[in-house]
Amino acid sequence: MISMPYEPQSVQQFLAKSADRGQEGQPETLAQHTWFVLEKVADFIRFRPELPAAVNQPKLWHLLYWSAFIHDFGKAANGFQARLKSRDAPAWPYRHEVLSLAFVDWVVNGLTHDESIAMAAAVVAHHRDMQWIRTKYPPVERGELDGVERLFHEEIDSDTIGMLYRWLSDEGISWRDRLGLTERGIEPLHLPPEPDAVATVARNAGKRIRFWLSRYSQLQYSMKPRRDIKWVHTLLLLRGILINADHLGSGHYGTLPSIDLDVDGILASRKLRRDQLHEHQLDAFTNGSALLEAPTGSGKTEAALIWAAKQQCVRLFYTLPYQASMNAMRIRLVGSFGEEQVGLQHGRGLLALYRQKLQEDLTPRSAAAAARIARDLAKLNVPPLRVFSPYQMLKVPYKLRGYEAQLSDYFHAAFIFDEIHAYEVKRLAMILETVHYLSKYCSARFFMMSATFPDIVKKRLKEVLGDIPTIRASDALFEMFKRHRLEMLNGEISDQQNRGLIFNYVLRGKAVLAVCNTVKGAQTLFQAAEQEMPNAQKLLLHGRFNGEDRLAKEQQIRELTDAALAEHEPLLLVATQAVEVSLDISLDLLFTEPAPLDALIQRFGRINRKGNLANLAPVYVFREPRHGQKVYDAAHVQATLAILEREEGKAVDEAKIGEWLNEIYSGPIADQWNRDFDGQRLLFRHVVTNITPFQSDEALEQQFYAAFDGVEVLPECLYDQYQLRLNAEPIRARELLVTIRWGQWKMLQNKGLALPYDAADSTMPRIVTVPYSDELGLDLNSPYLEDE
Repeated sequence: MISMPYEPQSVQQFLAKSADRGQEGQPETLAQHTWFVLEKVADFIRFRPELPAAVNQPKLWHLLYWSAFIHDFGKAANGFQARLKSRDAPAWPYRHEVLSLAFVDWVVNGLTHDESIAMAAAVVAHHRDMQWIRTKYPPVERGELDGVERLFHEEIDSDTIGMLYRWLSDEGISWRDRLGLTERGIEPLHLPPEPDAVATVARNAGKRIRFWLSRYSQLQYSMKPRRDIKWVHTLLLLRGILINADHLGSGHYGTLPSIDLDVDGILASRKLRRDQLHEHQLDAFTNGSALLEAPTGSGKTEAALIWAAKQQCVRLFYTLPYQASMNAMRIRLVGSFGEEQVGLQHGRGLLALYRQKLQEDLTPRSAAAAARIARDLAKLNVPPLRVFSPYQMLKVPYKLRGYEAQLSDYFHAAFIFDEIHAYEVKRLAMILETVHYLSKYCSARFFMMSATFPDIVKKRLKEVLGDIPTIRASDALFEMFKRHRLEMLNGEISDQQNRGLIFNYVLRGKAVLAVCNTVKGAQTLFQAAEQEMPNAQKLLLHGRFNGEDRLAKEQQIRELTDAALAEHEPLLLVATQAVEVSLDISLDLLFTEPAPLDALIQRFGRINRKGNLANLAPVYVFREPRHGQKVYDAAHVQATLAILEREEGKAVDEAKIGEWLNEIYSGPIADQWNRDFDGQRLLFRHVVTNITPFQSDEALEQQFYAAFDGVEVLPECLYDQYQLRLNAEPIRARELLVTIRWGQWKMLQNKGLALPYDAADSTMPRIVTVPYSDELGLDLNSPYLEDE
């Protein structure tokens, strides 16, 4: 951090924060807080010096710096100061940022009409959205008494105006230079003489506040992204960076970290040498977006980081489809880059961070505090490397709170997409439309990875990213990664004789993975195993366990089935799709229900992962049921089965999987996939092309969480435990919640299996009256409940 040169005497008496929110428990002056905010503004400017040219606004940093300098001038109001200095003073029900508008005229001399409005907008919008401000301060009719004008004259006198003027005049440029921003296009202000400046504000403050409020409100008509995307992005960046800087300044966070990736450092952190790299890893050192096709376990992560090193970006985002894989990836990346460099963002990120902190031998209280700090810093875009779901990116077009700051952080960033195949077609369409926007308008770069890309997906990736190169592992490497022998079995996994076959392998000392397509099927198979081989070691994994039980099971599974182990203990792991790409595990053989080929390939990848078994590991696929079980498209499953029948008894050749996928994605299946993709992409394009600042959307926010985050519920049987934890360890109380889909929640409500829910009570979650156990998870298998 750069220390403030000295406390300007002209404004020493004004506070910005009371003692309970100030640095080290001391009241924080307006000058101190402004300096802290400007420090963060300077960090953002240094990170992205190219942004003014990118948005065709040479004065971008000039507008940002001076709007940040005056953004809290309204806090000098008498009532605001009284409240900060004594909690016994009456509450101050006004908005300081609106009063700050009275001083905008001092900083806009020499600017164009649009530049002036942009600066006013940055000032007035650094806390609240446009509609909130318009509702709080509606236009006044001619002849009416203006409460804003009366308020200003009651709250800010000429002496105060003069003090603020002298602070701006005396320190504005010296602070710029002290912060290392001399050469960043931040020009000196053209201030009128102090007597004129003070008199004008004292006389016209109300009128000028109304003027700027009016111009701010009219922005909604000029923000037409299709007409001038660079103007919209100028406004987005000003608001996003100022809000981010304000929050970080208030939190007294030090200098923002940057990431310095270089290939040698990456290899050293991964304990690799250059001569150990595969061809596709060497080829990944290419500039710009790219696709990578390589077998599971062949070092795609290292290839991605090598690619990122070539991009020289100040922000790197590593996107994965499942929370377990995100948690594991954060641990891996922390080992390479350090704790402060790597953030984690997903719906249960706080719980995952809390558990990781406990592994550092912290007390529960210290772990909880550290986890909250790590979570909050990720929300504030501090860690330069973040692991998250692509659904985090969709918060921008959905205009969830803070979306301007989020989008600001995506400019000129690098994104690694692992397992891009894992997304349902309509969600993939939304993700790729967002990718297209970020690539085209924000100069973001993308590295898309998968074990294989069907042509139908590859075509769509190149539509949104252009004619980018495809990096492919060599045929020799694919040959080396032949690890599985395909076998087909009659009937269903639940048939008695098939269960007996599975259980017999376990009893003979094998580590067996059995994958069902539904939670109900997995629970039923696990219960049968409990009855028929009670003494055998067995585990159940699916998405309806609470956070505590899920994390404990994942840890136990990793310990028992670590891919690095030469031999594994006898084990039955019964799982759903949750196991497909979530864990770096390896078992001896697989039994699975039929599913689309790309899903099956991921299940195969959990078997003989390192290829260290003496023989090819058998992967058994049942021929029934063929209808997709309301999870998969029936035609897709049947087309997959036709190919598997042809390949039965052979080694699974991963080099040919792309050809098999192209066979499947043809004819009616391809037609339907394209219709679904194009329809959803067209619908979502309207959302993406209307990204404008100042307008977070509560309706879209509800749609987002219903569609992507699911609903957290508390099984009634855990209510007493929840209450005990809520008082002692609130984070651990959240570990008792189970995530279900929005449709399942509505179903439980309709069946009378959910207690009344009060959304206003943030401490009390939704409660469901269905069975739960740490062995089976949430049980929706009652005869009158349909398993979705």
